Amino acid sequence: MTNKNYKTANCIVEIEFAKSPNDVFNHVTDLSKWWPEEFEGESIKLDTEFILKTGDTHYSKNKVIEFVPNKKVTWITIESKRKPDNYDWAGTKFIFELAPQGNNTLLKFTYDGIVLENESDRLVQICDLTIKELLYNFIIYGKAK
Repeated sequence: MTNKNYKTANCIVEIEFAKSPNDVFNHVTDLSKWWPEEFEGESIKLDTEFILKTGDTHYSKNKVIEFVPNKKVTWITIESKRKPDNYDWAGTKFIFELAPQGNNTLLKFTYDGIVLENESDRLVQICDLTIKELLYNFIIYGKAK
């Protein structure tokens, strides 16, 4: 972190589904169908890379660094840029962990990385929107929106 306006942040969202770990895992790893940005590449096996972008204002290149079927998937941002403020979150990890809870599955999502100091509340809102709305709707209803 070279910019003093950045700070490390952890945002954790947990949600329980009346689905098997396999079903939840398959939905989580199908990013192209629920992640709110344009998706290019592959996210369903170890060491694959993919790009998330919103037009020319937001770009990130990511790499899958952990892939344990039905249990955990983690990717790290290896390049990133947000215009017009040049915010860069490279090095941030996005971690999805699954744990059986009787007949249900607990999904724990963790954003582990950096955020601009004045955007901590925004980070929580984005994590909630992405997991509790988009991913939840995709897992329950088969569509993110």
